[in-house]
Amino acid sequence: MLTRSLVFALMAVETASVASLAQAATVIVDDFSVDSSANYTVVNDGTPDGTQAFAFDYVAAGIPVAPRSAPGSTGGLRLTANDAAAATDAWTLFHNTAVSADKYSLKVDVWMNFDAASGSTEFGHVGVAGNGSTFNSVFTPISGSGAFISFTGDGGSGSDYRWFRDTANSLADDPATAPAISSTTLANSHPSYLGHGSNNTGAFFQSLFPSGTVAGSPGNLWTTLKIDVDNVAKQISFSFDDQLTFQGTFIGNLNGQVSLGLADTFTSVSGASNVFTLYDNLEVSVVPEPASAILALLGVGAVAVVRRRR
Repeated sequence: MLTRSLVFALMAVETASVASLAQAATVIVDDFSVDSSANYTVVNDGTPDGTQAFAFDYVAAGIPVAPRSAPGSTGGLRLTANDAAAATDAWTLFHNTAVSADKYSLKVDVWMNFDAASGSTEFGHVGVAGNGSTFNSVFTPISGSGAFISFTGDGGSGSDYRWFRDTANSLADDPATAPAISSTTLANSHPSYLGHGSNNTGAFFQSLFPSGTVAGSPGNLWTTLKIDVDNVAKQISFSFDDQLTFQGTFIGNLNGQVSLGLADTFTSVSGASNVFTLYDNLEVSVVPEPASAILALLGVGAVAVVRRRR
């Protein structure tokens, strides 16, 4: 016969199992403390004029530790574009692990470094569901695979923030794309922009980044970008520092390769060696299906039934 204390102990174990199953399972994690370049496929727009430095010691370069870094971790991924050729330049780095799940989340810390005196014409971009071979283009025209969000660090564009979904995931009846399916960026008046617009001068972005080198932009500071994908509800959400920024819909699914990137959309070269973008603490977590937690919960009930029958 089970004693009362043993029953309670078993129930505690089962309850802990439910909590454990309800937590997300991490499928990709990279703190860039070591050279992880073998885990990525690097794609360029055909005019390569930039660098990708893995395990770059950014603390030694005078940049504070990223907000989600473990103590003593100082490595990051440093990207540059259009270093000297005076030509537009776009880089997309796809993680080689494909993500396939009903629901998952991507998190990454971002620092966009630039000289306040000269600024930059560069966009960082982070994506999901990429095909591993098509670079993400921010302008002329915006294009790529899957979905991504792009952003400037210095507020130097009329559209400092924008998001993209490819043709396979665009809605034919969307007010911004009807009557034909379109793979271009949605107008910043589209409902998915949540009334925030796309310019750093907007009230939302001014409140989000009040202390950057340029107010309303994540320049010369750390920000944590999160992308939530729900392939069941067909919804994608983009957040900076836990503040919901954009939220849109799609058809099909957004499974595939996640990506980090940098693009210079103009031909001008700043000539400053301190114009670059850092990524750190890339993490992709799959949200478990409810059935898993339900099965564990049934285990708790089974223990109770055994106790009552005895």
